[in-house]
Amino acid sequence: MKNYLILISMLFLFSCSSNTEKKADFSQMTFSLDTVMVDSKDEILYLNANLMQSSLSQDLKYLYNFNQQEFSLEKISLDALELQGKIKLEKEGPNGIGDYVSNFNLLGDDRFLVQGFSGLFILDSLGKILKKLEYSSLGEGSLSPDDFMMRLFSLPSDPDTHYGFSVDWESNNYVFNKVEIENNENTRFEIPEFDKLKEYRIELVMNGSPAGGMGPSLFISTSMDKVVLSNEIANEFYVLANDEPTLKYISLLSSLTPNRKKENSINQVESIEALSELYKKSQEDINFSKPVWDNKNRIFYRFSFFKRFLEIENEGDQESNDEVYLTILDENLQIIGESKVPELKRAPTTHFVKDGKIWIFENIDDEMAFVRLSINSN
Repeated sequence: MKNYLILISMLFLFSCSSNTEKKADFSQMTFSLDTVMVDSKDEILYLNANLMQSSLSQDLKYLYNFNQQEFSLEKISLDALELQGKIKLEKEGPNGIGDYVSNFNLLGDDRFLVQGFSGLFILDSLGKILKKLEYSSLGEGSLSPDDFMMRLFSLPSDPDTHYGFSVDWESNNYVFNKVEIENNENTRFEIPEFDKLKEYRIELVMNGSPAGGMGPSLFISTSMDKVVLSNEIANEFYVLANDEPTLKYISLLSSLTPNRKKENSINQVESIEALSELYKKSQEDINFSKPVWDNKNRIFYRFSFFKRFLEIENEGDQESNDEVYLTILDENLQIIGESKVPELKRAPTTHFVKDGKIWIFENIDDEMAFVRLSINSN
């Protein structure tokens, strides 16, 4: 009888704690901003690429930024807000990785994945090659000479498995890849819902010959156990959980913005000026950024925006008045809150979440800075 009463008491306490647990209400949001500067220690940090080739440590204490000019990795402490050193990479010799680095990613605390044109390199914290893998040696999932592997990402729970898009330059066909380095295997996933991206590509033809063009961006995001595929065109995702064999497609409906960019009226131009005008027109329509994971609150943040190009009187002026929105998504990529963010006048570039705040990279007078967006919910 005594044990029975104890069991009832425990169930009662559990029920009370479950019912009284308060979750953040994102139906009403307000925002605040602050800006922090990074001490470069009298070094010139590489900001030309807007930190597009950077990677965070799992504990969010460090940001590593690839310096293309010096061929090195800059180690930035996000707690001390200072440069703490550089890791020199070699182009030639026993630890040479070649002249071309398309991307790199941090694996745990002491290893790096560096992507070259034809393969992958795993490096230690001193730049020594631990493993090399060519894309053409990935068994049945090997890439053809016409395929280009875009940036690879990994889950914190499995740093030896990498995920990324590849594109066939001839057909503009995108495929999602799961690369397992230890097994030299690649599993390829078709992503038919992203086929619509071809409709937004614009080809530049000059003097009757192909001369380039532009197309929409694709993104990969990771949480602790999910890989999320997205694009800038539509309010949609593919999701792969690390214990699932197939991709799950999710389409969302926003109450504040369109859910898909308008299609181009033309898909081929004959001058750079015409291409620039179409790019500007496309950016003035809705654009979707990649979702970023907040491990503290276990939610995703996703910006969407309309670019607002201003007439610039002086060549050096770079004022902006973009229309920026923020969507809050739960762990299953469902909308739990949306709001315009009037405090942001420029669409965010590279950004991530640390300590519950969204850190947005900003180049201030050629110095690395971050605008930190705090979200206040009910």
